[in-house]
Parts: sequence; C-alpha cells; structure tokens
Amino acid sequence: MEWWMNMRTRRLTVLAVVAVIAAACGGTSEADAEAGAGAVIEELVGLDTETRRSRLIELSGSEEAEVTFYTTMNIDDSGVVLDAFEDAYDIEVNLYRASASSVLQRVLQETDAGFAGADLIAVGAAEMTVFDEEGVLEELDTPYVDEIVASAVHATWAGIYLNVFAASWNDATAEAGRAPTTWEEVLSGYQGGLVMEISDFDWFGALVEDYFVGTLGYSEDEAVDLFRSAATEARGIEGHSLMAELLAGGEFDVAASTYQHGVERFRARGAPISWEPAVEPLVMRPTGIGLHRDAQAPAKALLFIDFMLTEAQPILAELHRTPANQSVDGGIPVGYEVISVSDSVLGEDRQKWEALYEQVIGAGSESSG
Repeated sequence: MEWWMNMRTRRLTVLAVVAVIAAACGGTSEADAEAGAGAVIEELVGLDTETRRSRLIELSGSEEAEVTFYTTMNIDDSGVVLDAFEDAYDIEVNLYRASASSVLQRVLQETDAGFAGADLIAVGAAEMTVFDEEGVLEELDTPYVDEIVASAVHATWAGIYLNVFAASWNDATAEAGRAPTTWEEVLSGYQGGLVMEISDFDWFGALVEDYFVGTLGYSEDEAVDLFRSAATEARGIEGHSLMAELLAGGEFDVAASTYQHGVERFRARGAPISWEPAVEPLVMRPTGIGLHRDAQAPAKALLFIDFMLTEAQPILAELHRTPANQSVDGGIPVGYEVISVSDSVLGEDRQKWEALYEQVIGAGSESSG
C-alpha cells in the first residue's frame, strides 16, 4: 500500500529520535508489558461488574505510574470527561491531544522504539484499525461492550462515540426548497455553494460502495464521477468544525459531510444551520478506545475505558457528541437509515479509497486553480 509505505518511511526518519527518548526515559520490554497488562486482565476474568470495578480501583492504587491518554477529542470536550473521571476515582490523567495523523504517527514511532508513551488511545476507526493490524493494542475484554453499537465493537477496541456524517445546509441561503433531500441533489444541485471536507475518504467510500453501487445500482466509475463533478464546483476545506463554522456564517449553501454532533453544537448556539430532515443514508464511523499493549498503568487505563463506555456516555451526549451506547439518550435519531464505514474501506482497501478521493478533491483544486 502506497499510503502505508509512506507512513513507514516517515516513521523511520524520526524513529532514531524516539529511540533516544526511550533510552533516556527507560524503554519497555514486551515481557514487562505483558506481565503488567496481562496480569491485570487475568485478575478480572469472571468478575461481575461491581467486583470488577472494585478490583480495578484497588489495583490502580498499587500502580506507581501515571496514566496517559492519547486522543483526537478536542480539549474542551476531553477536559470535561477527564474532570468527571478524576472526580469519580481521584485518578489524574495525562492528556496528549492531536490530530488523527499525528496520534497515529506518534504511537507507531514510540511502539517501534519500545517506548511506552500511551496507556490508552482514542481516535477514529481508521487509525484504530491500523493500531489493531500493527499489534499495538491489547485484547479488550470488558463487559460494557454489550450495549455499544455492534459495528463499533472489535477485538481490541470499542466505540465511545459515533461520528455521523450528515449533509447540512444554511437555513437562510438554502431556503425555499433548496435544502437537499438526496445525495444526488447534494452532489449536483449546488454549483458554487457546496463545501467538501478534503480528508473524508471513508465517507466517500461508504457512499460509493454501499449506496450508489449497492443500493442504486451505479457502476463504481459512475458513482465516483458524481463526486468528481461535484468537486469541480465545490470548495475543499480541512476540518469538520471549520466546515460547519463557514456554513453557519453563510459562506456556503450546503456542506457535504459535516458531523451531526457538530451541526447540533452550532445550532445550540443559535446558528442557522440544519441537517434534518436527513439526507439518507447517514454514514457512521466510530471513534474508539483501546488499551496499549505496553501500558504502564493498565489498571487505571482499564478503569478509564470502562468509565468511557458507561458513565461518560451521557456526558458525551451533553457535549453534543453521539454516544455509542445505544441505551443512552442522544444517539442517532430512530428511523433514519444509517450505513457504517466498512472494515475494508478502513483497512485492506484504504489505499484505493484514499487515492480515489484525492483524485476527486484534486479535480476541484484544478478547476479552481
């Protein structure tokens, strides 16, 4: 895979630096890591939820290492969640927050160097898939995945909230029947008024694969051409929050792939933007959490993971994120058709969908250039 080879090249260029850091701070042998995480996991086998919680609290108290959390969740939201965890368990969490690509690269570099930087990681499904394939994550054995959306539960990670891609529009500039009702309208009806996020290969791949080809019977080339044609008249933006902000400000009529929770956050502030009635199907990709195989504070990390899958779910809903726990209010509204980004789009076929989407977005850049 070209994208993966490029990532490996970038890793190698800075790996020596990370190795120096690891040597200075003390590296972690695989035996040490297995003894730590493995021993804690063994302690929990067969325990009911209350006993499990009590045992994790007890084990956390005996861990000298602080727990470190790598995530893409913005500082405002992650701060609220961490404060709630610290209030509940009197355990301070060290936070590293960065973009998905930065978290991915940093974790892989540190792991290759034998340096235990992260105890637990929460990023998007695409990056969690890479961590799983690279053997970075420990098996995740927790009873709290039973109520998590099934497509967000994997052997080494589970979803904590759902990124629901939704077409959205400015109520003022797209009024009087101009709000889209189908994906075909999103991609063909807003010349000059459409904005597209430049990294959303997964949203693109899911719609091409499952909707245009799987449901409507388009050929893959025909479906890709719809997106390419739309991009020639659209503007490309990096960042879903920025896209929603510009849409709310009237810079565009329609945004192709805002996050549902982002639109709701702007609506709560009085911004004139909407995503309902939804253009269906909605596209869902989870943000997941997992335990690093080299975790230095595995009991604290597992306690935090359990917290994120349970007590933190209503908190995430209050922050206008879409909880992954189906029993919590604030999830995807009932009645809408939703498709999940497939494992193949995120994993084995990622190079294909990234390359195709780069071509799509590139067509727009060439046209506007």
